[in-house]
Amino acid sequence: PSPPSSPKFSSKGRRGRIIAPSPSLLPPQISSNNVVAVTAGMTSPSVSTSSINTSSSTSMNTSSSRMNIPRLTLSVDPNHIPKTHGSLGILLVGIGGSNGALLAAGVLANRHRVEWRGPKGEFRSSKYGGCITQLDAKGIHGGVGYRNVIHGIADANMAAVGGWDIRPTRIGDALLRDQIVDYDLARQLQLELNRLKVFQGYYDRNYIGSSQWDAATHILTDREAPDAGAALKAIRADIRYFKWRNGVVGHTTVVWTASVEPNCELAHSGCLDTAKDLLEAIATPVSVRGGSISPSILYATAAVLEGCSFVNGGSQNTLAARGLEELARQQIGVYVLGTDFKAGQTKFKTCAVEYLRAAGLTPTVVASCSHLGNNDMRNLATSDRARSTKMRVKSDIFASWEEDIDHKVSVMYMPTIGDEKRDFVEYTSLGFMGQVHTMVTYTRAGDSVLCVPLIIDAAVWCDYFSNRSWPYGDVAKALAYLFKVPEGAAAGVDPGFFRQMDELDRQVRTADKASHAKKKEQGVHAGRRRVRIRPEEKATEWAIPNDVGIICAGLACVDMQLGRATGGDGGESIETFEGETSIGGGSVSMATRTLNRLCHGAPIGDDYMQVTPPVVHSVIPLCKVGNDDTGNKLIHLLENTGGASRNVITKYLKQGRKRDPHARTALAVLPIYRDGRRGCFFDAASNATFSSSELLQMLQDITAGAPTPKLDISGLSSEELESYRQRVDEAAPVHGAFLFGYPHLLPYMQGEALANVFVKARTVMEDGGIIVMDLNGVPEGAHAPGQGLRSPESLRSDSVIGSGLQHVDILHMNEDELICLTGCRIVGTVESQHEDEFAMMNAAALFLRCGVAVVAVTRGGRGCYICCNDEDRFARSKALPSSWVDCTTKLNAMELSPDTIINTNGAGDAFTSGLLVAAMLRHTGMTVPVRATDGSTRKKTQSPTISDDAVADSSFDLKTEFNLSPVQTTPSGNIKRRPTPYTLYMREHYVTLKTRCNDDKKAMFLKCHEMWEKESDDVKSMYARKLQEDMEDEHLNESTMRNAHESDVMMDYSIDGGNNTSFNSGNGGVVGLPNSSSMAVLSGASSSNGAPVNSTLSYDDDGCVLIDDENRNLYLANRALNLESAAQLASLVATHHIDIGTRDKNHLDVGALLERAMIFPHGLEEI
Repeated sequence: PSPPSSPKFSSKGRRGRIIAPSPSLLPPQISSNNVVAVTAGMTSPSVSTSSINTSSSTSMNTSSSRMNIPRLTLSVDPNHIPKTHGSLGILLVGIGGSNGALLAAGVLANRHRVEWRGPKGEFRSSKYGGCITQLDAKGIHGGVGYRNVIHGIADANMAAVGGWDIRPTRIGDALLRDQIVDYDLARQLQLELNRLKVFQGYYDRNYIGSSQWDAATHILTDREAPDAGAALKAIRADIRYFKWRNGVVGHTTVVWTASVEPNCELAHSGCLDTAKDLLEAIATPVSVRGGSISPSILYATAAVLEGCSFVNGGSQNTLAARGLEELARQQIGVYVLGTDFKAGQTKFKTCAVEYLRAAGLTPTVVASCSHLGNNDMRNLATSDRARSTKMRVKSDIFASWEEDIDHKVSVMYMPTIGDEKRDFVEYTSLGFMGQVHTMVTYTRAGDSVLCVPLIIDAAVWCDYFSNRSWPYGDVAKALAYLFKVPEGAAAGVDPGFFRQMDELDRQVRTADKASHAKKKEQGVHAGRRRVRIRPEEKATEWAIPNDVGIICAGLACVDMQLGRATGGDGGESIETFEGETSIGGGSVSMATRTLNRLCHGAPIGDDYMQVTPPVVHSVIPLCKVGNDDTGNKLIHLLENTGGASRNVITKYLKQGRKRDPHARTALAVLPIYRDGRRGCFFDAASNATFSSSELLQMLQDITAGAPTPKLDISGLSSEELESYRQRVDEAAPVHGAFLFGYPHLLPYMQGEALANVFVKARTVMEDGGIIVMDLNGVPEGAHAPGQGLRSPESLRSDSVIGSGLQHVDILHMNEDELICLTGCRIVGTVESQHEDEFAMMNAAALFLRCGVAVVAVTRGGRGCYICCNDEDRFARSKALPSSWVDCTTKLNAMELSPDTIINTNGAGDAFTSGLLVAAMLRHTGMTVPVRATDGSTRKKTQSPTISDDAVADSSFDLKTEFNLSPVQTTPSGNIKRRPTPYTLYMREHYVTLKTRCNDDKKAMFLKCHEMWEKESDDVKSMYARKLQEDMEDEHLNESTMRNAHESDVMMDYSIDGGNNTSFNSGNGGVVGLPNSSSMAVLSGASSSNGAPVNSTLSYDDDGCVLIDDENRNLYLANRALNLESAAQLASLVATHHIDIGTRDKNHLDVGALLERAMIFPHGLEEI
C-alpha cells in the first residue's frame, strides 16, 4: 500500500498524521506501530505464468514481528512504508465481485481513515458500521459491540485480504463498476485496490450460470488443474503463499462469496460423509467417481487441510459433505460454518417472526418479494439449478420452529438497480380469538453493504475462537446468527435472531473468562513459549540461527541461453540451437536463485507454486542494472527466481539503479552445446563501470535500512525510550554473509577497492559474518605455468584479488582458475592423478598463507577439494564452524545417469552458495523425519523406518531404534558405534557384496542400501527384533544410548556457540524458522553430558506444547556440519543445478539433501 503521506488520502483529525491503535486492542504478536495494507503481491499459482511484483511499496517484512513498540504517534515520513504481519487473514472466493471489492475497500479506507464527499457534497468518514466485532458496546446495559469489552478481538485494520476470482477484472475497477460506494471514495481507492493481484479461480461450468461463462478467463487451466486433485493442490498452494507472503500470524478464514452453485449431488449420496471418503473422492478421476465435486467443496477442503476455517456464504450444499466437519474436527481451532449469510431481508424476518411469537401471536404466512441487479442475481436468472438451491435456503429458515409457517419467496433480476436490494415482506399471524394480524416491511439497501460486515465478523470470530481452541460445536452454535440456515454442527438451533445473539454473547464471554482464568492458573509457565502442535506441521533439524540473510554482490547480467546448440569448434558454418531461455546470469543472479530455492520441507507438488520456509531468511542482490528493457527483465527475474520462498529483496538494487540513468544492463549469449559444454558471448555493459563507491553506497543503504519513522517521543520516559530503541534495533534486518562474485570481470572492483568493500561488508553483518569470494573470468596470463608455482608474496600483490584475500573467509575457484592464478601444473591424465592432486593441494595452500580461511576448488568431473586454515585465522571469523580448523576433504563428483541432460551454466555459483549455507547451518536440537518425494516420511538411512508390527512388539525398544545410531564409550575412552538393524543386515550380506562389487566399498554401500530399501517391513522388523535380543544378551542398558551417531557422521563434536548463534529455549519455539511458533515436532533427547533427559512433552490446558530445554536434544543443538558433509551438501546443490530435470524446480528440500549428504562419507566403516 501507499505510504500514509499519499495525497489521495486525507487522514482524520490533524492532516498527515496516523494514530496507531491502542496496544490493548492488538494481538500480542503485533506492534502498535504496524498498521498495514490490505495485502501484498498475490498471484496465480501457475509457475509458468506467475508475475509477482514485490516492489517496495507492497512488500512485507517478516522481521518486524519481533517489535513490540508502545503506543506512539507516527508522523508522516514521505519515504516510510508501513510493514507488518497481518493479525488475521481473510481469503475470499469471488473477491472480484461486489462483496470482495467492498470488503477490500472498507479495510483500506478504515486503515487510512479516508474521508470523502457524498452525493450531496457532505463529508463522510470511514467506519465499520454493522461489524459488531469492530464497534464498542453502547449504553449502560452494553450491547451492539464487543471491541472495548472483550480482550483479544482482532482489529480488522490489521487483516491481510486476498482471494480468487474467475474474472480478470481488477478490484478497484470492480468497485467503480458496481457503484457500490460513493464515487469520490471509489476514485480515491481505485488505483490502490488495482494493485491487488488475484489468484486464478477454479472453474467448473457445471456449477455456474451460462451468463458467467464468457467472463471466466482468469482460471486455472487444464494443464494447471486437470482434475479435482490437482485443483486441490493449487488452492492449497495459494493459501500457503498468501499466509507466507503476508506474514499472517493469526487465523485465516476462507469465505465463499462467489455466485451460488447448484447443489453437488455427490454430497447427498453419502460418498463424502467421512474425511477419508472425501479425500479419496477428490483423488479419484471423475469417470470412476460417478459425479463431479463442486468448487466450493474443493475450496473448503483446501482451507481445512491448511489449518484455516471455511465459511460458506452461498446457498449451495457444501456442508452436506460431512467429511469436511470430520476433517476440521481433527485439528484444533478449525471450523466449517454456513450456510448462506443472513444479511438483510432474512435477518429481519427472523427478528420479526420472533417478535410476533414473543407477543403471543401465531405466524402463519410470510410472503416476500425481492429484486436486485447484481451479478449473483444475474447468475440465478440463468441457472435453474442454482435458483432452486437459493429457494431451498430461503424457505427453510423457520424449519426449526413448531409452527407450520407458509413461507414463500419470489426473487427477480433487475439489472437497472445494480447492487441495491429492495424487499417487500408481508407477515400474517393469528391473534386474539383467531383474528388476523398483518404487518408489512419494506427494505432498501446495498446488498454488499449488508453482507460485508458479516464476512468481517465471521473471520474475526473464527480468529478469536481459534486462538482459544474453543470447541467446534460451541463455535458453530455461537456463529449461527450469521447464516440463513445454520448447518453442520449448528443444525437445529433456534432460528430466532435474538436467541442466536444471546448464544453468541454467552460463548464469547465464557471463552474470555476461561482465557483469563487459565492465564492466572498457569503463572508458573510465565516466559515459556506456547507452541500449538498441529498434524503435518514439523520443525526443522537444521537451520540458520537468528534468521540472518545473505547479501549477494558483484557481476550480474541476463543470460540468453541457446539450448542444445551445435558447433563450438570455432568454425564459420551455420550452427543450430533448439529454443532460447532467458535467465538471470552472473554471480549475483545464480547465487540468488540457488539460495532462494533452498527450503525447509517439500511442497505439495512441483507443478504448483508452493511457499515453504526458506533456509535463508532474506537474500539481497547488489549489482548495477541499467535503465533499459534488459534491466527491467533482470530485476523481474531476480524477484521471481525460484518462487518457493519469495525472500529476495531488490529495493537496494533499485535505489542504486537511479544513480546512473544512462547505464546499460549486461547481456550474455550462451550456447549450451549438446555435450554439456557452454560457450559465452558477453557484453559487460554496466559491469564495466560498476565501481566500489557504488557498491559501498548500496551497503550504506542496507546499514541505514528503511528510513526510521519520526516519532513523537515527548511522552516517553527514559526507560521507555531506551526500550523502544532496543526493540527497533532487534527488529532491524540481520545479515550473516556477504557473497561477492567475479572480481576479474569488474575492472573498478579490484585491488584496494575490493578490500574496502570487504571491510565495509563486515560492518553490516552480525559478528562480522562470513565473506565469500567466487572467482570467474581469470585471464590465462595471470601467472604462466612455466614460471613455476607462485609465491605467497606474489599472490598478495595480485592486482585484482591480492589485497582482498586476507578478508576472505571462503574462496571458490575451479581448477583452471587455480592454474592461472598460481602457475601449478596439472596434467589431467589417469597416470598423473596423484601428482596432480599434490600440485593442487600446494597451490590451494598458497591462498591459506595469504589469509583465506577456507579454499574450495571444484574440478568438474573429478569432484572437489577443500582445505582450511589454522585456529588463529578462524578466530577472526566467529561465524565459521570452529571444527573446520586445519581440515581438508576431497570428494568425487556426484554420479548422474548416462541419459541425464546437463547444463553447467552456474554450477560453480551453485556449489559456492551451497557451501556457504552449509557453513551457516546449525542443528536445532530437533530430530525430524525427512519427507520423501512421494509425500511419505522416513527416518535417516542409518535408522530405517520400522513397521507397525515391529512397533507393536512388546520386546522391541523404540528408543533404541529411533535414537538414530547410538554409540557407547569403551573403557579406553574411544567412541564405539553401536549396531542398528541396518548394520546387522550389512554384516550378513558383506561377503556377497564384496564379491559382486569387486571390493569397491562405495559400490558395496550403495548396493546394500538399495537392497535394504527394497526389503519388506516384515524383514526389517525381524532384524530389529534380532538386534534387541543381541543387546539384551550383552546386558546393554539404556543409559549408554545416545543420539550421537549423526553428530559423528554429519556434525562437529564441538558446539559452535559464539554470540547470538545458538538455538536455545530463551528465544522460544523452534528458532531459525519464520513464524515457527506453530511448527514443532519434538523427539527423544539427550542431555549435554549424554544422559537421557525427560522427553515427555509439557502441555497446557489448550493442548499447547511448552517449549523448553527439556523438549530439545541439547546434545545435538548448535552443532555445525563437519567439512566432509558440508562439501557433500554443496556438491548435491550443484548437481541439482546442472541436471535439467531438477534445474528448474522451485525448491530444494535441505532436509532431504542433508540426508543424502550423510550417506556417503563413511562407506562400510561402521561394520
